[in-house]
Amino acid sequence: MHIRNGVTPEFYEALLDFAEREFGTHQVEGRAIAGAKTQALYEFPKDTNFPGELFDVVAETCALERDTMTLSERHVKWYDDDADPNPTAHKDRLASQVSMGISIEVPEGSHLVLYPAAEVEVNPFNISGALPKSLQPDRRPDVALKDAEGIEIHDQPTDVMMFRGSAIWHLRRRPAGSKNLYLKLNDSNSDPLGEDPTTPERRALTLSALREGEAKLESTRVMLGRRMDTVTRIYTRNGEQILQADVWGKDPVRLTESQFDAIRAVGAGQGAGLTFGTLVRELAGGGTGLNLSRSDLLWLAEREVFDLIP
Repeated sequence: MHIRNGVTPEFYEALLDFAEREFGTHQVEGRAIAGAKTQALYEFPKDTNFPGELFDVVAETCALERDTMTLSERHVKWYDDDADPNPTAHKDRLASQVSMGISIEVPEGSHLVLYPAAEVEVNPFNISGALPKSLQPDRRPDVALKDAEGIEIHDQPTDVMMFRGSAIWHLRRRPAGSKNLYLKLNDSNSDPLGEDPTTPERRALTLSALREGEAKLESTRVMLGRRMDTVTRIYTRNGEQILQADVWGKDPVRLTESQFDAIRAVGAGQGAGLTFGTLVRELAGGGTGLNLSRSDLLWLAEREVFDLIP
């Protein structure tokens, strides 16, 4: 989707002001930040209706679930002056179900290139660069896209672009000096970097429920923690199996098989979206084959593997 002049003059002025005055004090770094560009965490103006307006528009336009909409990234990206004019295409992280780009400054000749008809499987990783390394040589973008037809979007300041960031290979040709605000969204409650302003609020709600005990716990909805990334089964040299959950930015959480059952149930199976009380009554020893317990659920919520939401 390409929308000419898709943001109001007032919002564009706020973007310019951020890029010129505040960019240096909001820079972000880390293992998930890569590429020939400097990135800064964008702060919405105080009078902006966030997340309401953004989530309403993207959920309806892209047919996503409004109740579980999450902002997984909000970066202003300023490409280096010596950035490669013909970079290799990439896919955004798993949590970037929808990538929205807002153009701030676009030097002459710079433009976005998308490959929406080639190799559109979703990137399963929350580090963009991990995907090419995991692929066989003939499926890596420098080979797989060699004869693919790209769609060029010649954007201008105030334009809005929106596409399936985690599924579509894309790149910015001649990016040097360009500035964009990228907002990445999903409807799966995934926020590995913790950049949705409501993510700390959700964690506070979980801790409150754990403190207040039975009455508060029973009616909370059990969901995967927003920063819970993967579950890994490791086989050691001596044949031992180790299960661990990876919560972004934290040490791995060692799991029992029953706790793994709980994660699978809450993530996508029989327990998805159920309340704490219902999970305990119906799934813990209820003939479902899932070996769950009340203590398992509490232990996982304490370690941010689960959220407990009113």
